[in-house]
Amino acid sequence: MLRSCPQTFHFISMSNSKPDSAMFLEVINHFVPEVLKTMAGLSAVAGKGNPNAPQPSALKGISGSIGLSGRVTGVVFTAFSPDLGQMVAEKIFGGSAGEQDVNDVVAELTNMFTGNLKSMLCDCGYNCTLSIPSVSRGDKITISAKSATISVNNSFAVEGCAEPLIVHVFAVFEN
Repeated sequence: MLRSCPQTFHFISMSNSKPDSAMFLEVINHFVPEVLKTMAGLSAVAGKGNPNAPQPSALKGISGSIGLSGRVTGVVFTAFSPDLGQMVAEKIFGGSAGEQDVNDVVAELTNMFTGNLKSMLCDCGYNCTLSIPSVSRGDKITISAKSATISVNNSFAVEGCAEPLIVHVFAVFEN
């Protein structure tokens, strides 16, 4: 029997099968623009996405990360260019934002993106918890998760900034 997880998503899975890469992409493609619009008043458009993103991958700029643990284990990474991070922080704060403010905004947006993914996974029967967010800055931040069976990423064109927001998700389901 076919079923679909809650909300308005189109992915369909067999009642005993696990969510797949397409589901992860669909969820981030839905929630990243929604969160940016709600929090910063900015429109974002999802790129094509990669359901089989390579490992390791390199990020640059300001990167947020949050771990998932439970029936799903993994990590969600975001990468904001310095200009994008600054612009989003200033929109959220309604004025100037220092480096710590930008870090806080990247951490909180990463938390909101990941929290929406977690909620969907829990709704589908894959309960998990989130770690606290962390933020790194650098020109080449290498990310990978060797045991991940899911490795997806996508870029999001955000109005007012030439450089995209990158979201990369690694995940593995418990047996």
